[in-house]
Amino acid sequence: MDVPERTAEIATPTPSQLVSASARDAGLSLIRNLSVPKAFPDASLEAQFLEDHSRRFCAFRRASALLALTVWICFLWYDFNFGRVSTALEPVFMEIMALRVAGIVWLVFVMSLALRGSFATHAASQRVILMGVYGCNLLLLLLVAISPRPFNYTWYFVGLYLVFFFQFGFFYLKSMVALSAAVVTFSSIVLLQLTIRILSPEDFYMGMFYLFNVVVIGHGVCVHAERVSRERFAAERALGVLNNELLTANVQLERKNLDLLASKKDQDTKTRALISLKEQQTLAAETASREKSNFLAAATHDLRQPMHALNLFLQAAAEALRHDDVTEAARLIDESGRSSVILARFLNAVLDLSRLESGRVVPRYHVFDLTLAVSEVAEQLRPLAAMHGVELRLRMPRTPVFVRSDAHWLGRAIANLVSNGIRYADASKNILPVVIVGVVRSATRTRIDVVDNGIGIASEHWDAIFQPFFQVGNAEQDNDRGLGLGLSIVNAVVSMLEEHRIELKSTEGRGSRFSLEMPICGSPLGDTAPRARGDTADYLEVPLEGLYVVLVEDDSLVRASTEALLVQWGVLFDSASSFEEFEQILGSIERYPDLIITDFRLRDEKTAREVAKLGAVTLGRRCPFLVVTGEPAATIVPLACDHDVLSKPVSPAELRRQIASLISGRSFAETALRC
Repeated sequence: MDVPERTAEIATPTPSQLVSASARDAGLSLIRNLSVPKAFPDASLEAQFLEDHSRRFCAFRRASALLALTVWICFLWYDFNFGRVSTALEPVFMEIMALRVAGIVWLVFVMSLALRGSFATHAASQRVILMGVYGCNLLLLLLVAISPRPFNYTWYFVGLYLVFFFQFGFFYLKSMVALSAAVVTFSSIVLLQLTIRILSPEDFYMGMFYLFNVVVIGHGVCVHAERVSRERFAAERALGVLNNELLTANVQLERKNLDLLASKKDQDTKTRALISLKEQQTLAAETASREKSNFLAAATHDLRQPMHALNLFLQAAAEALRHDDVTEAARLIDESGRSSVILARFLNAVLDLSRLESGRVVPRYHVFDLTLAVSEVAEQLRPLAAMHGVELRLRMPRTPVFVRSDAHWLGRAIANLVSNGIRYADASKNILPVVIVGVVRSATRTRIDVVDNGIGIASEHWDAIFQPFFQVGNAEQDNDRGLGLGLSIVNAVVSMLEEHRIELKSTEGRGSRFSLEMPICGSPLGDTAPRARGDTADYLEVPLEGLYVVLVEDDSLVRASTEALLVQWGVLFDSASSFEEFEQILGSIERYPDLIITDFRLRDEKTAREVAKLGAVTLGRRCPFLVVTGEPAATIVPLACDHDVLSKPVSPAELRRQIASLISGRSFAETALRC
C-alpha cells in the first residue's frame, strides 16, 4: 500500500465566519437582555420576592417621586417665565399653567401616598407608581394637544421621555409592568394622532422613533435590574438557609458546651484544645494558600523559560534556512526539540501533581510482580544514566514479589526516585557515580531501595525536598537536573496509595537512600513464573517501516503533526477526523491494521471505547490500540482490547517506543492483573 500524501491544513476561521459568529453572539445577548425574567416556579417564593423587592427600594422610590415633583415644578417655572412672553403660547397660556398646576397637585397626592407605611408593600407601591406615571403621561399628552406647533413637540412631547426615564430607571418596577405602561402610552399617542392629529406628521414620526428607542433601552435597563434583583434574592435566600443551618449547628454546639460545664477541668481542657485546633486550622489554611500561590508563581516562571527558548530557537532556525545554512538550522531545530521535551515534561509534572493533590485521582489497584515493574523502569532510564555517566545497577530477588498497588502511579514514583538519583550524581568524586535499585522482601512487606553515591542531602532539607520546586544544589535552575517536582509527585503518590510509605536516609557529600515500602500480596495465579523482561530501550531501535496504522484524531493540528511523523518513520497509514470517517476506512481497507492510534474523546460524544468496539466487530479480530489523549491516564476506562494510554503532550521518542512495545506484544500494561 502506498503512503498517502497529505497536506496539513490548519483550520482558520474566515473573516465571514468571525463576523457571523460575532453577530450571532450579539443577537443572543440582545435577546437575553430584552427578555422578561421568568418568575420563580414557586408562587409563594415569587410573592416573597416581590415584597422583598418593594421593601428594598421603598426609600429610593420615595426619593424618585420627590425628584419627579421637583422636575415638574421646574418645568412650571420654565413655562411661566417663557410662556407668558411668547405670542404663540399666549392663547393657551392659562390652560398650560392649569395643567402644570394640576400635575403638581397630582404628584403631591402621589407623594403623600408614597409616604404611607403601606407603600412598602408590592401591591400598594406598584399602584401608586402607576398612578403617578399614567397621570403625568395624560397631562403631557393634553399639553401636546392644546399647544401650537412646534412647541407641542419641542417643549411638551419630549417630557414623555423623562417620564419613561423615571418609569424604567428610577422606580424599579417589574420589567413586564414597566413595559406594559410604556405600551399603553405608546398606543395612546398613536390613537390620538389618528383621531385628532396632535402632532405634525414629521414631528410624529420623529418623536415616535425616539420614543421607541427610549422604550427599548429603558426596557433593557429594567430587565437587567430585575434580573439582578432576582439573582440577589435567590443568593440571599440560599445564604439564609446556610445561616439557619449554621445557627442550628451553633445551638447544638451550645448544648454540648453546657454539658461540658459540669466539669470545670474538662471544660478548660477542651476549650484550650478547640482554640489550639482553630489556630492550627487557620495556620494550615494560610500555609496552604501561601504554598499554592508560591507554587503557581514558580510554575509560571519555570514554564516561561523553555517556552522562551523554544521560540528563539525556532526563529533562529527560520533565519538560518533563509540564509541556506541547513546544518545550523538542523542544530537549532534539535535544540528546539530539546526545549519542547523539557516543556512537555514540566507541564505533565505540574498537571500530575495538581491532580494528585486535588484528590481527583482514584487509584486503580492491581496485583502484579513488583520486580518486573522495577526492571522496566530501570531499562527505560538506562539511556539517561549513560548520558550522565552513571552506572545503574539492579538488586532483585530470584522469585516474583507480588504487590497490590496502582501500577501506573507506582511506576511513576519509582521512575522519579531513580531519575532523581541519576541527575544528582556527584561528578567531582574520583569514584564512578552509581545508582543501585533493589527490591527487599520481608515476611509481610516489601521495600524498593534507591541508593546513590551522589551529592547527598543535608538533614535540614529532608522535609523541604518533598515540596514543589525545591532543589538542593541547583541554584542556577538547570533543567537537566530536574524540575523540582519529582519528589513532590512521589510524596503525593505515596500519600494516595493505601499502606505505602517512603523513608529517606542521606548524608551530605556521600549520597542518599530512598526506601518505598508497601505490603506484599499473594500471587493471584499461584506460583506464577516470572515473565521475560523486555528491554524497553531497544524499542527505539525496532523498525517501523511498512507498518499499517489507522489514526483517529479530531484535532486537525495534532492529526497533521502525527501524520508527518509517521511519514518520516516509513509507516503506512490512513487517518480519520471523526468516528464516521473511521467507519468508512474500516469498510474499504485491504489490509488488517497493525495498530490503531486514537484520541480518547472524539466529536459527537464518541470515545475510544466506540472506536475499539467498531474495530473488533468490523475486523473480526483483536487489534492493538494506543490511546493518545489529554485525559488523565488513570481515569481512562479499560478498553476491551490490548491497549496503552499516553497523556498529551507526548514526545516522538515516547510515541515510537510505545508503538514498538504494542506491536512487539511486550507492553508493561499486560503484567498487571486485577485483584
